[in-house]
Amino acid sequence: MYLDMLSEMVGLLGKGDHEHWKKWFELAQKYYVEDCHDKSFEKVLGAYGGMGSFNDVFWNLSKPDFERLEYVKGELWSYAKLKLQ
Repeated sequence: MYLDMLSEMVGLLGKGDHEHWKKWFELAQKYYVEDCHDKSFEKVLGAYGGMGSFNDVFWNLSKPDFERLEYVKGELWSYAKLKLQ
């Protein structure tokens, strides 16, 4: 589930030409695949919060893609937060 969500996030970010954040989540994917799960979760959580964070981006996406991105964004955050407790 987590890896699928990361893949979907990378795809959505690619659609919106958000290369910085796409690379960010590709790295989280890489960490997870390499069995560095905590490092992946930390990378995901590091995208959220603060000025200039993932939460501050204007998403250049269609409405359905934007809505899906918002859903995936929330699910990834929740899952990573849960796993690091």
